[in-house]
Amino acid sequence: MAFDLNTEWSASEVSHLLGSVEDDRSWRLEVTGDGLAQLKDLTVVPDAAYEDGLHCFFEIWDAGTDFVGQGAASDSSLCKKLERLLRENYPVLKGPKTLSAL
Repeated sequence: MAFDLNTEWSASEVSHLLGSVEDDRSWRLEVTGDGLAQLKDLTVVPDAAYEDGLHCFFEIWDAGTDFVGQGAASDSSLCKKLERLLRENYPVLKGPKTLSAL
């Protein structure tokens, strides 16, 4: 699952995205160069060329940390915080490419 930051969206889409995966491996929330917000399975670590093509990304969320899965999807505070950070950093970054949800 993914959603387009160039269309109407809210914390509800963030919640659906977080709930679309299990908290059983490392994940990272990324924004592509064209504004697609998606979760990347980091079982295989991407290379520098892949990361250079991203607009921004959050820190790696390790398995069992409750940043993804149904628990995260039902955490309205987390979903709203991620929504705020995405809106603040797309389409123009406020700072470095790596964002922090902590």
